[in-house]
Amino acid sequence: MHVDLIHAAVIVVALVLTNIVLKATGVVGDDDTHRWSWKRFLAYFVVVAVINIVWPM
Repeated sequence: MHVDLIHAAVIVVALVLTNIVLKATGVVGDDDTHRWSWKRFLAYFVVVAVINIVWPM
């Protein structure tokens, strides 16, 4: 159970950092904050997939 919570916490931190990087690099602008974005979706998908490949549950 603790490993699942740590895994979830790592994913949340990685997604927050991904969002910060996307905004800092200009891939996702300020006007796309509350809108659906394929760029954001694909970035999140890649981050979660890599984490799950490296650290499977």
